[in-house]
Amino acid sequence: MMPVLFAIGAAAAAHTAFLSWLPSLVDAGRVGQESGNHDVHVPLLSAIFPLGGMLTAPLWGWLSDRCNFRILLILAVAVLAIATALSGSTSLTFLYLLRLLAGVSFGAIVPLCLLVGKQAATGTADKARIFTILTASLFLGDFAGPLLAEASARLSPQMPLFYFGLGVGGVALALTFVRTPSHFWQVKQLSGSSTRNSNGFVLVLLGLTITGTAGLSAVHLSMALHRPAALLGREQIALMLSLCGLAMLGAQAIQAKTGWLVTRPATLAAAILILLGVALWLFTIAGSGLATAVAVFAAGWSAATLRLIGSFWISAPRDHSGLRLGVQHAVASIGQVAVPLATALLPGQWHPGVAWVIIIACILLLFAVPLAWGRTERQT
Repeated sequence: MMPVLFAIGAAAAAHTAFLSWLPSLVDAGRVGQESGNHDVHVPLLSAIFPLGGMLTAPLWGWLSDRCNFRILLILAVAVLAIATALSGSTSLTFLYLLRLLAGVSFGAIVPLCLLVGKQAATGTADKARIFTILTASLFLGDFAGPLLAEASARLSPQMPLFYFGLGVGGVALALTFVRTPSHFWQVKQLSGSSTRNSNGFVLVLLGLTITGTAGLSAVHLSMALHRPAALLGREQIALMLSLCGLAMLGAQAIQAKTGWLVTRPATLAAAILILLGVALWLFTIAGSGLATAVAVFAAGWSAATLRLIGSFWISAPRDHSGLRLGVQHAVASIGQVAVPLATALLPGQWHPGVAWVIIIACILLLFAVPLAWGRTERQT
C-alpha cells in the first residue's frame, strides 16, 4: 500500500505546488506577447486542470472495473511527473497543454488509489480506516506541495517545478517495482444482484462533493488571483495553501478517531456543511492575517471531510466500484471547473458572489442530507 499512498499524495502535491507559482508562471509565459489578460489566464489555467480529470475520470474508472489497472496508475503518475517538471518558463499555449495532461493524470490517480483501498479492505470498518489513510495522504500532499515547490525552485529557478517533477517520477518507479498483492489491482466481477443506493441518495453524495471542492477552489483561486491584503507575496500564499492542507490532514485524523464516517454520517455531513458556509463567509470579510488563516483552515477541513464522505459511501455498493469512484471524481471537478470559469467571465466586483452561491448550496444541502439518509437503505 505504501506506493499507493505516495501516488495519491504526489498527485495532490503537484496541484498545490503549481497553484502557488501560477501567477508567476503566467507572467513568464506572456513575455513578448502583447495580447492576453493576466486576470483571465490565471483562472482559466486553474480550471483546465480539473477539467481534464472531469472529462476522463469516468473512463479510467470504467477501465479499472474490467482489467488489471496497475499499469493505468503507473502511466498516470509518469505523465503527471513529466507535465509537472516541464511547467516553467514556457509559452502560455504549452502551459495550458501541460496543465490539461496533469489534470487527466490526476483524474486517474485519485479514483484508482481509492479503488486499491477498497480492494485491500476486509470489511466496512477496515475500508473506512483505509479510505481515511488514503485521503490523509491526499491532503498531506496538499500541505507539502507548496513547500516542496519552493525547495525545487531554489535548485532550478528557471524551471521551478523541475526537481519536484523528478520526485513524482520516483513514485512511478516505486509503483512499478514494489510488490503488492495481485487482488489489489483486479476488481472481482460479481454475479447476481448487488445492493444499490437510491438515486436521491447518490445525488446528495455528489452534491456534498461538488460543494466541498467548489468552496475550496474559491478560496484557493481568490488567494492566487486577488492576493488579500493580509498576504504580502507568493511565500505567504504558499504558507496559507499549506495551512489548508494541514487542516485537511487534521480532519482525517479526527475522523479516524471518532468513526463518525460509519456510525453518524448524516450528522457529520450537516455539521461540516455549516462549518464550510461559515468559513466562506469569514473569508469574504477577513481583514487580517489571523482571520484569513482561520477561514482557510476551516475551508480545508470542511472540503476534506465532505470529499471523504462522498468517496466512502458512493463506493459502498459492490458492483462497478471503479466507475462509481471515477464518476464521483468527475463530479467533484465540476466545482473546481465552474468556480475559475465564473471568476474569469464575471467582472471583478462580482467575484465575492461566487462564494455566496456556494454558501446557499450549503444551506440547501443541510436540509437534504437528513432526508436522503433517512429514506435510503444502505449496505455497509
